[in-house]
Amino acid sequence: MKTKTVILFLFASLALTAQNTRNQIGLAIGPSFPLSDFARSDISDSTSGWAKTGVAIQISYAYRIAHNFGIAAVGLYSSNKLNTEKYKNELESLHPDYGVSIETLRNWSSGGMLLGPYLHFPLSDAISWDIRALFGFYGGYSPHFIIRTTQKTTGEKAEYLRQSDKAFSYGYSLGTGFTFSLSNYYLLVFADYTGSPVRFNNVIGWDWEGEPYTTSFKQEISYVSLTFGIGFTL
Repeated sequence: MKTKTVILFLFASLALTAQNTRNQIGLAIGPSFPLSDFARSDISDSTSGWAKTGVAIQISYAYRIAHNFGIAAVGLYSSNKLNTEKYKNELESLHPDYGVSIETLRNWSSGGMLLGPYLHFPLSDAISWDIRALFGFYGGYSPHFIIRTTQKTTGEKAEYLRQSDKAFSYGYSLGTGFTFSLSNYYLLVFADYTGSPVRFNNVIGWDWEGEPYTTSFKQEISYVSLTFGIGFTL
């Protein structure tokens, strides 16, 4: 009799868990704020990324296993312009006899697919607080730009070009946010820290003498995004 009672209790618990399981799909967009090396604008520091505030997009899927716990998968993308104004000023301060202009043909762009656990805390019937920690595949493109200089006295011109390259690595993201339920729909706002150590191994271009070159460099991509969006509960 005791065994039957335990079995019935287990089946009842599983049924309640299944009823509480929810699938959520969301789409959000917002600003992307570069940090650390990615945002640094020091021409004497090779780790400088010269990245400006950009735009972040996230597509998220959340599967709630239990009342306060689930698994989340997030596809994310960020685009950040090169800070050409600071780059120009740095070059002109080092070479005051030259005028400098910089043309950007491609921005920093990065993204990936991350997966991990999340915690779910209902604050009311309509508002919930989520915390997530994600890890997965990440990649990006370096910027494509041309630096043009003009010698102020002689008018002599020169160009330096660096083409874009793609690279892949691992990525991680730590985030927290709130969801506001509207029947089968919900509004969401999330703040996430995302990072990835990406190494570009085949960056090509032309130097100041017009000679082709190939170089490689590592870029620590890191940014905080603040995204707002809408989702649907299945």
